[in-house]
Formats: sequence, structure tokens, C-alpha cells
Amino acid sequence: MNINKALKKQINSYKRFMLIMGFIFFILPFILLFFKILDVFFVTYLAAIELLIVIAIIAKINMERLKFSYNNGKLYISSGIRREIIVIPCDKVQFIHVQEVIRKYDKEKDFIIIILLSFNIRSRAIHPINEKFLREYPFVAYKYSKLKILMPENNYSFTVISKGRLFKYKLLDLIYSKCVNASFSEETIDKIREYRNL
Repeated sequence: MNINKALKKQINSYKRFMLIMGFIFFILPFILLFFKILDVFFVTYLAAIELLIVIAIIAKINMERLKFSYNNGKLYISSGIRREIIVIPCDKVQFIHVQEVIRKYDKEKDFIIIILLSFNIRSRAIHPINEKFLREYPFVAYKYSKLKILMPENNYSFTVISKGRLFKYKLLDLIYSKCVNASFSEETIDKIREYRNL
């Protein structure tokens, strides 16, 4: 699969969806006003449809949005509807793993990126290692236990990138090229090869 072509399709599909939803959102009230249909039932029905359109737009933005950049040895990542930026120093990235998942909203195959870090910071997106994490991601837990033996003085944390769909391939490629001291799982390397068409 050519990821860049698929990415262009994803971007075009996203733009089409937003355009259609925006058109429907504005045309429906106009139709009611144009035909002077001001019955309570129709107005209530319209309000419900408009609310569903807004929810659909928010859900789409939340699932597709993934922005990232690199500057001065740090990765800046922002995903979903929240615009909080995660700042990750590249020298603190220890291990990157991808795990296959099935998306809940459309039952399609996808993957998540799990980044193991050697620092603790208070953030909504970066969490200290806990029992739930160790149970949920056993392969990363295995790598964590090895790192803990090699460098017991470090405090470890993690972040999971689940949004962005195909943009995650580009993020993996950026992490691979900038976080030179990090180690990558075989699954992660396979995704990077797939993106680079190797």
C-alpha cells in the first residue's frame, strides 16, 4: 500500500466530509426560512439534526487531527480536539512500539503508537508507568523491565498516540529520524518501512 497516496485520499475525504456537513448545516435552516415552515415540530427536528451534525464534525476532527513538528531536539505533538501540545525531548525517548487495534467508531484496522520515556512530567497525555499500562501493553512492559534493570535511577513514563489515522506513519518516520538513541520494536520498523515503501 502506498501510504502517501492513501494519506492524500484521507485528507480529501476529510475535506469532503467537512464541506458536505457544513453545507447541510447551513442549507437546512435556510430551507425552513425560505418556505416559512416555522412549525414547532419542524424547528425542533431541525435543532436535533443540527446538533447531530455538530457532534459528527467534532468526532471527525477528534479522530483525524494529528499535528507534530520537531525543533531544538524536541518533538511537539498535538492530537484530537484538545489542542494541548505534548513536548517530548528526543533524548528522553527510550522505546517506541506500535500495536494493532480495531477502531471503535468504524471497526476498521488501525494502530496506536506507544512511546516509553525516561522522565516524569505532569501532563494530561504523559503518564507515569502503572499496573494498568503493564497489563495493557505486555511487550512494552517487558522492555520497561529491562530498562529498569539497566538504568534503575530513571523515572519512566509513557504516552499513547491513537488519533490521526495515517498521519501516524509520518509521525513514526519523524521519531525514527530524530530520536536517534531510542530503540524501536520490529512492528514499528515494519510500519516505517511501509511508509517509506522499502
